[in-house]
Amino acid sequence: MRENGAMPASDAIAQPEQPWNRQRLRSTNERLLLDRLRTGGAASRAQLARETGLSKPTVSSALAALEEAGLVREAGTHAPERGRVAVLYAPDPAAGYALGIDIGRSWLRVAVADLDGGVVARADVRNRARSSGAMADLVVSTARQVVANSGLGAHEVAHAVVGTPGVYDGERRRVRYAMHLPGWGRAGLFDRMREELGIPLEVHNDANLAALGEYTYGVGAGSRLFAYILIGTGLGMGVVSEGRLFTGARGGAGEIGFLPWPGLQKPEKLEDAVSGEAVVEAARQF
Repeated sequence: MRENGAMPASDAIAQPEQPWNRQRLRSTNERLLLDRLRTGGAASRAQLARETGLSKPTVSSALAALEEAGLVREAGTHAPERGRVAVLYAPDPAAGYALGIDIGRSWLRVAVADLDGGVVARADVRNRARSSGAMADLVVSTARQVVANSGLGAHEVAHAVVGTPGVYDGERRRVRYAMHLPGWGRAGLFDRMREELGIPLEVHNDANLAALGEYTYGVGAGSRLFAYILIGTGLGMGVVSEGRLFTGARGGAGEIGFLPWPGLQKPEKLEDAVSGEAVVEAARQF
C-alpha cells in the first residue's frame, strides 16, 4: 500500500541502480566484438554480424569506434569465391602493454608484453637483496630498465602485475606466508613500488598466475577445471575453474605446501618433503 504517493520498498529495490542507456549499449557491443576478435582471430564485418547476431550497421559502427580508439586494426582482406572482397579486422596488439614481475628468492624476472602476450623486453637478474626494502628497490630499478629497453614510453605501459610467493592481503596491503622471503610481509612495500613506478599494479600469488598462463596458452586451454602445481623453492598450486582463478575466501586456495605431512614429525609439512630444495637435499643424503 502506498502512502502519500510513496513507492513501496519492494518496488524501490526493483529499480536498477544504473539504467540502461545507448552509450552503455554501444560499449557492450564493442566489448562483444573485441572479445570475439581476441578469441576467434581476424574476421570480416559480415562474419562478425553472423556470429554475434548484431546487425551489419551496428558491427560497422562498433568497429569504427574500436579502430578510432586504437584497439582494432585492418588485418588484410579475404576474397571469397563469390561476392566482394572483405576487409578483415583484428585486435591491435600494440594498443597497450603490460609489465610482468616475478619475484623469487633467487631470481627476479621482469618483462614487458603486448596485448597478444608477445614479449617486447625482458630481464632476469639475480636476487641478491638482503632486506625487503632492498628487494623493493631492485624491483623498481629493474622494471624501469626493462621499460626503457623496450623503447616504449612509460605512459604506454597500462598495467603491472606482480607474482610473488605467499598470499596478498589487499586490506592490510601486505603478503602473508612468503616464508622464503624474509621481511616480505611488511605492509606498504607494494604501495611504495606502485608509487615509484607510476603504473597501476596488482599483486597475485605466483602459482595462481602460472596456472592462469598455462590455462590461456598451454595444456590447460579449454579445461573446465584445471590445476597447476608449481615446484620451486617452495610448493604451490593454482586452480582455474570455468576460466577464472579459484582463490578461496581469503586467497589461500592452492597453498598445498602447508598441508601436514602425515606420519612424520619432520618434515612437518608437504613443502618440506617435495619442494625443489627438499628433493635436492634428499638426493645429497644418498
